[in-house]
Amino acid sequence: MKIKFIGRTVKRLKKKLVTAQKLNNLHMYKRVKALLLIGQQYHMDDIADLLNVSARTIYNWFLRFLIERFLWLLGYHYSGRGRKPKLSKEQKKMLYDIVEQGPEKYGFDCGVWNSAMILVVIEKEFKVTFNPRYLCILLKSIGLTYQKAKFVSDRLEDEEHQKKRREWDNETWPSILKRDNKLNAVVLFGDEVSFAQWGSLARTWVPKGKQPEIKTCGKRKGLKMFGVIEFNDGDFEYMECDSKFNGESYIEFLKQVLNRYSCPVILIEDGASYHRSKVVKEFKSKMEAQERLYVYSLPSYSPDKNPIEKLWRNTKRDATHLKYFLTFEDLRSAVITAFNKYLRDASKIICVMKQLRAEAGIAQ
Repeated sequence: MKIKFIGRTVKRLKKKLVTAQKLNNLHMYKRVKALLLIGQQYHMDDIADLLNVSARTIYNWFLRFLIERFLWLLGYHYSGRGRKPKLSKEQKKMLYDIVEQGPEKYGFDCGVWNSAMILVVIEKEFKVTFNPRYLCILLKSIGLTYQKAKFVSDRLEDEEHQKKRREWDNETWPSILKRDNKLNAVVLFGDEVSFAQWGSLARTWVPKGKQPEIKTCGKRKGLKMFGVIEFNDGDFEYMECDSKFNGESYIEFLKQVLNRYSCPVILIEDGASYHRSKVVKEFKSKMEAQERLYVYSLPSYSPDKNPIEKLWRNTKRDATHLKYFLTFEDLRSAVITAFNKYLRDASKIICVMKQLRAEAGIAQ
């Protein structure tokens, strides 16, 4: 049986289809789309597959339209707009995987997801339309968040690099803990950091439409600090570096650390170039011969293995984010105030090593 609508009916149906799209009304959209396809001589079974309904449903829609005409469609103008269309558990998992893999993997040219692109994905994959405002609620409900990206080294995917990281986790770090027990030593994580006098920016809650403006002196001077945190008890030691980070200033800090502890010191550090300078190597060898200092280097490009990095981020959050420093002393005062809190409350140090301590079986 061939069915064909007159031109006036087709024109009105097309207007209804546009209205359904504007209203994000999936119920009306499917019914109007089915009628237009019927008028284009599509088989009802094919229309049912396309719209993800049964052939009987398509046939019933067609009969309702023949009897009630456009009054029937008018009843769907607002139908379904209160209750949002839902995705099944499997569809949500599929959407999560698509978003996680990134827009380029899906076929888009850019590397940033936006709501419009995700709406296209949902409609293409699941034949469902969503109100853009509700989309954010949906994405959060399946474990997705809108975050600022961060850079990571391309070497993280290198097999040799991954091998060294596994060796650290499975061999080197366990051997350090055993050596710690054997020598009755202290295990320290060390690093250096610089705090800029021009301050640092971060996200914060503010009235809508009023972007926060933070004064800045524009001076490029920075406060340089060496620091170590102790793995077991959360001790904290730091030293300001008046010049550049180099071998000589690093040795001065190492001497300060060794003067603090009478027991052997196990120091874990990154691969900064001056850590491997001739004068530093000579000093380390001398201290190791005296059974005072044992040094281990973290795998390259592995700041996540050094918990003191988290402490520096916490310091910037508390001491420099969205703050104005007219003078260098203002900056130093803010940073030292944060450091003094760490000296008074070891829990602020221990919290950055929480996972590492739990894996080592140390009570929090």
